[in-house]
Amino acid sequence: MALIGTVPRRAVNLPPGSLGTIIGKRLAGKVIHGPELEEYAREFAAYLGAKHALFAASGRSAFQLALEALDLTPGQEIIFPAFTFPVMPMVAKLLGFEPVFCDADPETYNSGPEHFEPLITGKTRAILATHLFGLPTEIEELRKLTRDRGIHLMEDCAHAMGATVDGRKVGTFSDLAIFSFAVGKNMPCLGGGAIVTSDDGIARRATKILETARVPEAGAVFKTGVSTWVKWLVTRPLVFGWSVFPMLRLKLAMGKPLMDSAVGNELLAKFAGSDPKITAFVNLQAAIGLEQLKHIDAFNDGARRNARVLTEHLGDVPGVRPARSINEEHIYVYYPIAVDADKRDDLRHHLLRHGIDTKTTDMADCAVLDPFREATEKRTDRVSPTEAALLEICVYPVIPQRKMRKIARVIRSWAGLPEIKP
Repeated sequence: MALIGTVPRRAVNLPPGSLGTIIGKRLAGKVIHGPELEEYAREFAAYLGAKHALFAASGRSAFQLALEALDLTPGQEIIFPAFTFPVMPMVAKLLGFEPVFCDADPETYNSGPEHFEPLITGKTRAILATHLFGLPTEIEELRKLTRDRGIHLMEDCAHAMGATVDGRKVGTFSDLAIFSFAVGKNMPCLGGGAIVTSDDGIARRATKILETARVPEAGAVFKTGVSTWVKWLVTRPLVFGWSVFPMLRLKLAMGKPLMDSAVGNELLAKFAGSDPKITAFVNLQAAIGLEQLKHIDAFNDGARRNARVLTEHLGDVPGVRPARSINEEHIYVYYPIAVDADKRDDLRHHLLRHGIDTKTTDMADCAVLDPFREATEKRTDRVSPTEAALLEICVYPVIPQRKMRKIARVIRSWAGLPEIKP
């Protein structure tokens, strides 16, 4: 069993000194309130090139804030890419809106104007453009499409913090954009989410909504901070090899699930009867965010370099389709590979036996999930990627490029292809 040189499925990204920040803010009594909140709002908006940034305790909470700040009317339609994180359309449904699902490209996993436009009706009030896995979608064309029809354009940038289109940051092309700072993203802030807009009216409404948002307890936030730091520690490759990896190998040997999170219908069951509320972002999260901003561009560059190794060596592997080819705008928050569905688990287990953990995706074809079937049951011509065929590989820069080459060699050996040079 390989204990040294293992690769985790996720490597939590925290800036240097995070534990000291977490403990220091707790001792100073500045977990909830403090000067970093206002400073982070200024710096985050300036980094993106937007006028306003407002925050909530999670990406889900930020999306609810976005919908309420747009001042939509219940019953109106919002078009989502069918292939997305299913909590997003579930939040819209719980708030009284009607989710409509358009197709997604099976190679880029994104939805463009050709997917959204056929589903626009007189009831359509907004569309949500998603930059999935860090690859920007055709956002300029979508901006033209919505502007010509008087429809709100939103951007889901949960996977795309720092990505650009022609030198302009994603999140600034739309009426309003949503970001996530969850532990699995490229810029975690002990959880959290943001909405970004240059529309003064949207910003005013969002500010007013946040005035009545629930404020978490300092002790709970501190506990989350320590827990996140522990996750950072155990996802360092060396520590992972001596802690989590042996448990995964044992589960594999016993034929048990590999610590996968709830997805699809199982995930949505937790939200089906809930009454979603907006929870406030706090000062400790902002303090971590300020440090993250100093490093995010270098982090994304490192992920691109690692992704380039996989793209270079996996293009000729039969039954495996690597992530879309490298370009300067794709930041690779996650590196998805599509595998023949009946072979995905076999490849996953093969990689784990060689010290490489991978993750099944949290994305889903929402149009086939139970809460949304009524919206799509009449369509028989749908085209969408399937989560059953995807594996996500960590390409974060904490993993050296020689390990990326090892991953490529192991996948090639699984497929019976010749070795590549170490």
